[in-house]
Amino acid sequence: MAISDGNSISGTIGNIVHYKRKKKNVMRIKSANVKNPDTPGQRNHRGKIKLSSRFIKSIHSFIKIGYQATNHDSPSNEARQFIIKNCFTNGFDMPVLNYNTIPISRGTIAAPEDCSLTVNGNLAHISWKKPEKVNNVIKNDKVMIAMFIDEGKEGVSQMLSNVTYRTDGEADLLIPVHTTPVHIWMFFYNPDLTAGEDKGKVSDSVYIGSVD
Repeated sequence: MAISDGNSISGTIGNIVHYKRKKKNVMRIKSANVKNPDTPGQRNHRGKIKLSSRFIKSIHSFIKIGYQATNHDSPSNEARQFIIKNCFTNGFDMPVLNYNTIPISRGTIAAPEDCSLTVNGNLAHISWKKPEKVNNVIKNDKVMIAMFIDEGKEGVSQMLSNVTYRTDGEADLLIPVHTTPVHIWMFFYNPDLTAGEDKGKVSDSVYIGSVD
């Protein structure tokens, strides 16, 4: 049954479901009954959704910055869709998330180049290529660093913003206490380039490496 308020319809008519999302009228085809809802393929897909959602929830603050001006329902949905399609391999009984293939940002300003990671105790040193020419735009590109530890119910994350600038070419950071590898990404962000959300103020992210 569907109900109309004069401007929109909510409910089901035949196999079409009508509902409202973000003030827009939306229609979708009703899901068909599945005779065997627990096939290996379905378990694999559910595993991908669970693991990608867990990761995105942990670093949500950076996803909001890194996936500006999305053409999806939300930055998180765009990131999740990419991860599900591109960042898994098949494990023995569950899909395996390949952290080194995950982009936590995508944009059009120049991304970090020639990145390296060295570790001494609990101190990590990250370096990248300094720009050959510095103008008033590049000098304000801020370095954003995200760390993620795949442990616990929701994972552990640490976000470092405004650590340093593109022109510095290096940064030091403390590695949190961990029992599993710490995964590290970086990207550049310049909020002064344009007003509002824009891919033109963010770079693609680079996976720096992991600390065991």
